Order: sequence, then structure tokens, then C-alpha cells
Amino acid sequence: MPVIPEPSEFPSASQKGNKEVQNKVGEHRDKASAADHLSKGPQIPENMPPKASREEIEARMKELNKPSN
Repeated sequence: MPVIPEPSEFPSASQKGNKEVQNKVGEHRDKASAADHLSKGPQIPENMPPKASREEIEARMKELNKPSN
């Protein structure tokens, strides 16, 4: 059987409301400005590996896809 607590143990509505008001008063959040939403463009790392030719990529693909019997 479930245990039902006594009604005196429930928090009252005024206690709940006071807690929410205190949280909102204590919080201070700055709103985002237009500058926060500006795009900085693509982020390209400086240490990228050298670009491989299509032939090198296809040769590597064939090498990796060989059946291993």
C-alpha cells in the first residue's frame, strides 16, 4: 500500500510562491545583444593536413576496402 503523508507536511502555496520570487530576485541575467549573434564565419584550424589528390584518395580507398582473406 502506498504511504500517504499527512496534509500538514505539504508545503503551502504561499511558501512555494515566496521561494520562486526569491529565486527571480536573486538572479541577474544579461540579455543577449545583436553582437552576440553575429556569425564569425567558418572556423578553419591552422594545422590542417595537406590536401590529397583524387588519385591518392582513390588508391587509399581501394587499399582499405580490399577483402582480408
